Amino acid sequence: MGLTLLHYILPPIVGAGIGFTSDTIAIRMLFRPYKPIYLFGRQLPLTPGLFPKGQVRFAGKVAQMMTDKLLTPEEIQRIAQRLLTPARIEEGLRFTLLYILGEYSDPRRRARLSVGLGEILKQVFSASLPQWIEQLSHSKTTEKWLEQLFDQVILGLKISPAQADTISQWIEQNLFTAERVRQALVNVLTPQTLEALDREARERSKGGLWVVANLIGLKDPLTRLKTFCIERPEAADELFARFLVEAGVHERLVGALTDLSIQNFPAVTVQNLRRQFISSIIQSLELQGPVLSQRIGESIDWNRWAAAVLDRITGSEQTLGWIDSLAKGTSGIIDSYLVRELEPLVIKFLPSLGLEELVVKKICATSAQELEDAIQQVARNELKAIPYVGMTLGFCVGLFEVLLVTFLPS
Repeated sequence: MGLTLLHYILPPIVGAGIGFTSDTIAIRMLFRPYKPIYLFGRQLPLTPGLFPKGQVRFAGKVAQMMTDKLLTPEEIQRIAQRLLTPARIEEGLRFTLLYILGEYSDPRRRARLSVGLGEILKQVFSASLPQWIEQLSHSKTTEKWLEQLFDQVILGLKISPAQADTISQWIEQNLFTAERVRQALVNVLTPQTLEALDREARERSKGGLWVVANLIGLKDPLTRLKTFCIERPEAADELFARFLVEAGVHERLVGALTDLSIQNFPAVTVQNLRRQFISSIIQSLELQGPVLSQRIGESIDWNRWAAAVLDRITGSEQTLGWIDSLAKGTSGIIDSYLVRELEPLVIKFLPSLGLEELVVKKICATSAQELEDAIQQVARNELKAIPYVGMTLGFCVGLFEVLLVTFLPS
């Protein structure tokens, strides 16, 4: 039978149609159907599509490729080094500080912050001051400081005339009162003391005093004086008051106290005072340190101090200069730290980020339709070209078949 025109036209057309259709169906079957299809209780082959069926494996491969090839510690370190330059760190710190300053310019927010800051200051003070006092009391440096304080400050102190007058008045009002002198005389003139005084006067007196001491004696006059002080206290107090005035006790005390200084004492006395001063201060720190720190902490209104500090910071024009200096200095410290510790930090914290698990989770949470749309958007032209390539190949195969049929002998 001879070949007709249809034998020459039909094979290329059929081949092109088969190539176009098969490639189109193959592309569709990459994503569709989205869910498995069951017939008589059995799942049909090739359902769901290739990507929905192997979505978990696909997500694992993508995540592994990203962590092994793309987001390696070395690459993250290079990115961080490009981003975290000293200028950018400084600018970021300055922006953060200015933002915080602007946020807490509001009185209500500043009041809330002052309460929290005051509580922090109180806790830090209560925890650190007792330990600091304990360390201070056991430190050799403390003894040196106290020695310098004694030598440079206390040793050079002198009592001025006004101070001497004030001290003398206090002594007269509290120590050398007529009542205290009378009471002291009554307490001192015991029978044993009277016997001793009378015996000493008889043995040690000479000349006219010997005659008085041996003929009259001291025991009887002193006994009558004691009796007078006990029986007539008001009259005795008046007598002793006149005696103190006539004796010039106030003037004598002022003269003795004026320009009084520890430097005038003997060297041995000064050394003893220095040792006693140092030991008393150290013992007070050891015994009263916890109580002292507690009283100091309770006496301070920490919220008020914190509020005053915040008001001063937020309302001062110098704060902007402080922010610039703080940002510049801190950025240098952070940059030097990152230069030294960036690689260990990246290696340490990269696994904790869970990038691989995050990528797997995100891809698995993406529906097959969304995944198809994403791939279609990325490779729309390429995917459209594949059916036409298949059509061209099918046309060529049909044309080759026509050539074989035509030129091969039957």
